Amino acid sequence: MRLYLLAAFAVLATNCAAPEKNYPTPSSPVEALEQAVSRAAEGTRAGAILDVQGCGVSFRQAKGVASRKTKAAMPLDEELRIASIGKLYTGAVIHIFAGQGRLNLDRPATAYLTHGEIDGVPNGEATLRQLLNHTSGVPDYYDARSYLFIDWTKPITSDRALKVARRRSATNEPGEAYSYSNTNYQILALVAESATGQSLGELIQSQVIEPLQLTETRYHTQHPGDTIHGYGTVLRPNADTWKYAENTGADSGITASSSDLNRYLQALFLQGGELASIGTAMLADRVQRDRPRQLAGAGAEILVGRTGTELVGHTGDTFGYLTFAFAIPEYDVTMVGHVTADKKDVFVELLQSTISAVKDACSNE
Repeated sequence: MRLYLLAAFAVLATNCAAPEKNYPTPSSPVEALEQAVSRAAEGTRAGAILDVQGCGVSFRQAKGVASRKTKAAMPLDEELRIASIGKLYTGAVIHIFAGQGRLNLDRPATAYLTHGEIDGVPNGEATLRQLLNHTSGVPDYYDARSYLFIDWTKPITSDRALKVARRRSATNEPGEAYSYSNTNYQILALVAESATGQSLGELIQSQVIEPLQLTETRYHTQHPGDTIHGYGTVLRPNADTWKYAENTGADSGITASSSDLNRYLQALFLQGGELASIGTAMLADRVQRDRPRQLAGAGAEILVGRTGTELVGHTGDTFGYLTFAFAIPEYDVTMVGHVTADKKDVFVELLQSTISAVKDACSNE
C-alpha cells in the first residue's frame, strides 16, 4: 500500500516545523529529531524509529515499545516491515537487466511471459516502463473485497494478487494516465524471473543485497519474522497485526533495518552511489501523480517542495506499520522513519518534523 503525504512536503518551502506538544523549542537539529521520534512513539502508544544521515547529522534512535502487551523496548537494529518501499528493490532489478540489454522497457510484459501467466489481467499488454511508473492501467489487487476477506496471515503471491486483478477493470488505457497499482510490480517480478530463470528473491540477493553488503535486508521473510508488533487494520484500529504477512511479495516484500535502508538510498540516489545510474533511471519517465508536486518515476516517487527541492524514494503502508525512506540529493541526506501503529497523522508529523530539522541542519553547514 502507499500513503498520500502531500501535507508533509510544504515544510520544504517554509521555516515552519510541525506543531510541538509539551516540548521546549529545540536548540539544535539533533534535539528536534529527538523530539520528533519521541512524539511519534507517544502518539502511536507503540514504537517509532528515526534514522537521518547527512549534513553533519548522524542520528538514529528508537523510542516507545515493541509490544503494548509486554512493554518491551522498541529495538533499534531489527529488520522493519517496509511494505511498498520494496518496490525500490524490484524496480532496481528491472533496470539492472534493462541496462544489460536483457529487458526492453518499451516491450510489453507479454513479450516475456509467453505461458499465459497474466492471461485475463486487464491491460496485460502494457509495457515494462508503464508498469514501473504506474501508467499501465492494470488494476490494483487491493479492493474492498480483498481488505475484508483475504487471509492476511498468508504470504502474498503473484497467483493471489493476479486472481484479484482479473476480476477488476482496467483504470485507463496503457500510458494514458497515472493510477497506482501494486499489481504492476507483481507482473514485473514475473518478467524478471522469466527472463533470467531465477526467482525474484535470488535476483534481489545477487544484484542488490550482496553487492551492497546489506546484511540486515531480506526478501519475503517468513512471518512472523520479527519482534516488533504493529497495530491497526481497516476496521480494527487497535488490532495487533504482528501475525499478518501483508509485507510479502514483489511489491512489498522487503524487510530491512533503518541503517541498511539508508545505505540503499545512498547507493541509489546520492552522488557517487554504487547504483547511481540505476537510481537515475528510476527517477526518469516522470508523470504527475494524484496531487500537486507529487511525481512518479520509473520505480521511485518524487516529492517536490515549493522551492524545487526534491525528496526521492518511497513510502510504505502495511497493516500496523508505516515507513518513509527518502533521499534529498540536493542536501546529500537520507532519512528513514518508521511507526508501528496505523496513525497516519502521527506519521505525517514525524515526516514534517524530520524535513524541517534536516533543512535547518543543512542551512547551518
